[in-house]
Amino acid sequence: MRIRTYLRGTIFILLGVMLLANNFQILPWSVWYELLRLWPAILIAIGVDLIFRKSSLSFLQILSPLVIIAAIGGAVYLSQADRAYEITDRALRFEQPLSPKLKQADIEISFGAGILRLEGGSAYLFEGDFTTPSWLRPKMRYRVVGEKGFLELTEEGERGRFQFSQLGKEYSWNLRLNNEIPLTLKIETGASSNYLDISSLEATYLELKAGVSKNEIKFGSLSSIQAKIEAGVSRIKLFI
Repeated sequence: MRIRTYLRGTIFILLGVMLLANNFQILPWSVWYELLRLWPAILIAIGVDLIFRKSSLSFLQILSPLVIIAAIGGAVYLSQADRAYEITDRALRFEQPLSPKLKQADIEISFGAGILRLEGGSAYLFEGDFTTPSWLRPKMRYRVVGEKGFLELTEEGERGRFQFSQLGKEYSWNLRLNNEIPLTLKIETGASSNYLDISSLEATYLELKAGVSKNEIKFGSLSSIQAKIEAGVSRIKLFI
């Protein structure tokens, strides 16, 4: 039956879409565990096909691929089930004071999905406001070696986790850095929109590794900065 052929093709399309969603951190990889738990649906689908294959109700064989499609939908739903996480989002703020002895600093940022904004103008070495889902928390590490500071911003939690309640929400990091000391910046992002205004910073080096993203970088009048940009399927605008 032509309809059955369409439905079987739909199954492969859905599996492909799920893998893409995994790669771009829209669905967690745990969706495959949930699909494995639903493996008895395959036996049901085979049984339906055998029962109606040579009967006068052979048109009901269409139920066989529908059972598989329903199992795929069930796995996606179960992977979204909120078992161990609160539903509410987090609004956090981090600050790192500027030590008078500090002469330079390395800043490393690892950001997943959402909006990343970075600019100068802080009296601190670093300050930032974060809006994140409840299961994903930003983490700051800082240490000083001699007259040089090392600051690292990362995310903790199940980064690939996604909930349909997220649709329409914009999770963001809004970061401000100090203008007065030399900085090296290393930034790695996933599926994100990145707005980097380093025109007022004493930045000497910028390294950006971006996934599927939109990027706007404002260098301004900086005359002695080295920059390295690696991006996937992205849009990049440079303002000089």
